[in-house]
Amino acid sequence: MGLSGKQPHIAITRIRRESYFEMKREHYHSYYEFYYLLSGSRKFFLNNKIFHINSGDLVAIPKGEIHRTTFISEGIHERIALCFSDEAVRPLLQDIGEPAFKECFRQYRISVPANRREYLEALFERLLAEIYLQESGENDELSAALCRRYCEEIILFVIRCQRHAAPERAGAMLETVLEKQERAEQPDIGIESAALYMSRHYYENITLKQMAEFCGMSESHFSKRFKKGTGFGFKEYLNEVRMRNACGLLVHTGKSVTEIASLCGFMDSNYFGDAFKKKKGMSPRQYRKINLL
Repeated sequence: MGLSGKQPHIAITRIRRESYFEMKREHYHSYYEFYYLLSGSRKFFLNNKIFHINSGDLVAIPKGEIHRTTFISEGIHERIALCFSDEAVRPLLQDIGEPAFKECFRQYRISVPANRREYLEALFERLLAEIYLQESGENDELSAALCRRYCEEIILFVIRCQRHAAPERAGAMLETVLEKQERAEQPDIGIESAALYMSRHYYENITLKQMAEFCGMSESHFSKRFKKGTGFGFKEYLNEVRMRNACGLLVHTGKSVTEIASLCGFMDSNYFGDAFKKKKGMSPRQYRKINLL
């Protein structure tokens, strides 16, 4: 889900899916996202951390963070995803200031109090309804303003939840019995450490063998554990990290494409160009030109 259409800075979807669904869309983006789980349970990988979410949990995803959600049990889940850009929050920042806005992401996961979920879900439904009117051409001149107000109210709600949320314990919220059991059977601490290492040393020639030894596992066991924990294959995640950093260098530096390929761990600039075009739908030079406009 991207930001496009008649409300280009705000997008929202409500989707009900089977448990085995795994997200296939881009795993990092230049906009913010609130992922709210209405029912079911999911595993989330965000900023090199693996955690579980249940109905009533909201995940606040900063822009540019690599993330993925995967299943942890059988059964249908339903979620709402709200995405919004810097442009969408600019008026709100003038009212509350940037430090207050950044409180949205103080903890990535918050459990919305049971007595406040109905209120939040009603806000989501109002925004969904207004976006639907826009897409069907039934909106009026007040529609865009209403969308911004609903989005702002949701953001303010999340900030309040963050301020009243209990501090995370050792990087994680209090776990359910299911989570404790799964962590006992398949502890993720080693996989989190591997992901963190890869995100910091992406420019090096990192191999599967090296990371398996880093975690004290065989290559096959590490591959399975990494995929189960993060939702990414080893090479897939490494390329995601490299591509994200390459995008940043393309936009924020004047370095050549060949230099950027080398700095981000791509040994062959031609391979980098092909991989970049496959992922972004354009060449590195085109990406730089568009994002510098």
